[in-house]
Amino acid sequence: MKRKALIAVVGVFLLGLVGGALVGQVYPVKHLWGRAWHDVRDGKEHRRGSKRGSSGRYIRMLQRELDLSDRQMAEIGPLLSQTRRSLYQERIRSLEAADRIILEFHGKIKPALDEAQARKLERRTDNFREQRRKKRQRMSSRLESLGEGN
Repeated sequence: MKRKALIAVVGVFLLGLVGGALVGQVYPVKHLWGRAWHDVRDGKEHRRGSKRGSSGRYIRMLQRELDLSDRQMAEIGPLLSQTRRSLYQERIRSLEAADRIILEFHGKIKPALDEAQARKLERRTDNFREQRRKKRQRMSSRLESLGEGN
């Protein structure tokens, strides 16, 4: 009996090992615990989570791929800045709309909860409001800094 159990455990382990190897081939790992990762497809090293200066990278990519002249670059720069401001404004509006929907949902389910659940929901709602307020504040600050660029 013990032998059968040991064989079963080893068999499951080996199946998991083979399955993991196969899945790894189909969906290769693209990051190593938050450090720089190496993309298997294009062979380039990338950094995750770096948002600062992304407009400069995008403009340089456009310049390279479209072979833009200096005159064209001078025309496109302000358009990109305006587009980024518009995107931030839209993100803020979208975030506010999503917040309203979630808070409305909280209000609708509260009558179905007992007293302890309602208190937990209230704490979660307060925490949600505070986190979203901070997020909107960060986005608004970023939007203001984009306005200073021109």
